[in-house]
Amino acid sequence: MYKLDFKPLDAHALETIKDYLSRTHYLGSDYSYFAYMIWFDRVEYAEGDRALFLRAFFDGRLRYWQPLVKDGQTYRGAVEQLPPLCTFFCCSEEFAAEFSREYDSRYDRNYSEYIYLTEDFISLVGKRYNAKRNHVHKFKALYNYEMTPYTPAERGEVLEFEEEWFEAHRFENENAEQSAMREREIMFAAIDATADGKTVCDLLRVDGKLVGFSVGERLSDECAVIIYEKADVAYDGIYSFLAHEFAARNFSDCKYINRQEDMGLEGLRKSKLSYCPEFLLDKYVLEPKIEAEQEIYTSVLGYGVAKLGTEHFNLVMGFLQEGIASLDDKKFFLNYTDGELMGVLKDGHMLGAFDGSALIATVGVDLDREYGDKLAEICGDETGRQFYEFSGIMVKEEYRGRGIARALCGEAIAWARNTLAGSTLCAVVQKGNVPSERNLAGLGFKHSGRAPYKEYDFNYFTLEI
Repeated sequence: MYKLDFKPLDAHALETIKDYLSRTHYLGSDYSYFAYMIWFDRVEYAEGDRALFLRAFFDGRLRYWQPLVKDGQTYRGAVEQLPPLCTFFCCSEEFAAEFSREYDSRYDRNYSEYIYLTEDFISLVGKRYNAKRNHVHKFKALYNYEMTPYTPAERGEVLEFEEEWFEAHRFENENAEQSAMREREIMFAAIDATADGKTVCDLLRVDGKLVGFSVGERLSDECAVIIYEKADVAYDGIYSFLAHEFAARNFSDCKYINRQEDMGLEGLRKSKLSYCPEFLLDKYVLEPKIEAEQEIYTSVLGYGVAKLGTEHFNLVMGFLQEGIASLDDKKFFLNYTDGELMGVLKDGHMLGAFDGSALIATVGVDLDREYGDKLAEICGDETGRQFYEFSGIMVKEEYRGRGIARALCGEAIAWARNTLAGSTLCAVVQKGNVPSERNLAGLGFKHSGRAPYKEYDFNYFTLEI
């Protein structure tokens, strides 16, 4: 039975990831916080039976990393601890092959990572490295250079270097410019992490002027990842020298160096191939072969309505997370924990409204009687009626204001009247959430109590059925 407790990524998680990686030979950068995970707004983790799980919410869906396992645990044993019908990304060929019967795998060359033998990358021995050796020798011969470890006192100098680069580039559109700005934020987070040894950074100067820098992280004793490097191309051979020297200074004792993917950029691909990778680490996305289809049994306002079950866990959780992100006040929706949502999907009654195959609204009736008793106590009910929480009311942002919430809630109430007659539905609403209060009032709910919970100030609305 699914019992994992996912929570936001924290320092403990990062240390635990390091521990798990030390027991594997995995060389990908997807478990590096500064190279990969920091790009996502919301990353969560959970530790199960000899397995560590990561997941992130994006594109309205919940996606999972390939689990990290230890102490004899198998990939299959780990995956069985997750909700059904998960979508996995950043998966190795080995993992994809293990689940080939249950999942369709999709490979994208643009996200294959370049893995180099450190010894060859540093020594540059052999004909295939002639061009790189010449670039390095030329830089050394032409310039009076110095390469030193970064210190926090030099942050302003790096920022000025970045600003000059930023102003010198013209971006195709606003999205490209925003992406570059986001990249700069992440780069400084990686540089700042040198203060407690999580990353390393070296600065390259010519005649005292900052002309380039590189940031990296040791993933394990076997592999290091180059997170970020930037240099002034006005100096001949500078990128070849910077890459070679940074690796030699910091990662000579690692067997491999991971220089990440090329994202399909022709120039970057040509450059990374020119360093003669030992191999490319291919990545796969795994989608369940048989997606659970919603059995539409009625409609509201022209949209299909279906009862949601445990097979829809990832769909619903991703939808709710996306909905919360779109709210001006995030406190207006206290999301379910994983266990709570699984409970409502398994034992309660949750409805979804669909526009085609897209989930656009949800509402649920939680049949947890113990929690219902707590609600009755908060509302001061002395009738002995059984209380059930009326919850999970969310509408996709672009569909709000069309009466969908009212109509879908009406469907759930109609079911409750037929199934739970003689009981009370109780909705919990953050103080100040006027749209929800109006919706409930229109459905016949009445204010019955108020109580604080952590940073929330909840009002309780009830409807006898």
